[in-house]
Amino acid sequence: MYNLIMRYGPEHKAGTHERIVKSASRQIRAKGLQGPGVATLMKASGLTHGGFYKHFRSKDDLLVEAIEESLRDNRGRWIAAAKEAPPGEGWKEIVTGYLSLEHCERVDKGCPIAALASEIARTAPALKKRIAASLKKHRDEIMPFVPGRDLAERERNFIVAITAMAGAVSFARTMTDPARREMILATVRDHLLKSS
Repeated sequence: MYNLIMRYGPEHKAGTHERIVKSASRQIRAKGLQGPGVATLMKASGLTHGGFYKHFRSKDDLLVEAIEESLRDNRGRWIAAAKEAPPGEGWKEIVTGYLSLEHCERVDKGCPIAALASEIARTAPALKKRIAASLKKHRDEIMPFVPGRDLAERERNFIVAITAMAGAVSFARTMTDPARREMILATVRDHLLKSS
C-alpha cells in the first residue's frame, strides 16, 4: 500500500498566506489588536492553529502584515477615486470617501488608523516602529493628491486632514444615532473641503 503525501506548490502557500492576512486584517479592525487570538484568526481563514508558524514567525508579524493590507486596501479605493476625479479634485474624493457613512459603519473594512490608533500607541516600541513604517508608506502614496504650494505645506495639510478624519470617524462610531454620526462626518468633511 502506498502512503500518498499531498504536496502543495509555492503558489498555494502564497495564496493561503494572503487569505490569512486579508482575514486577519478585517478581524483586527473589527475586534482590536488584542481581540482575536491566533487560533481565532486562523479559524476565520478556514485553517487550524497549527499552520500559523508555516506562514509567520510571530503574531506581531501577522499584525504588521494585516495593518499593511488594510492600509493598502483603503488607499487603493481612495486613490482610484482620486484618479477618476477632474484635475485638482482628487483630494476631495479622498476626503469624501473617508468621511462617508459607509466607511464609518464598516469598521472591519475601514481605515486602521481610525480603528486602531489608540491601541497601536500602546504597543511595544519594536512593533510600533514597524507599523510606523507602514503608515509612512501610506502617507507617501497619498501625498501626490494633497493640496499645497510645496511639500512642507502638503505635509501639514495631510497631518491636519488625516488626524481630523480619523478622529471624526472614531468619534462618529461612538454615536448610536445614525443621523448624529452623519452630522459629525459631514461637519468635518465640509470643513476640510472648504479649506482645500
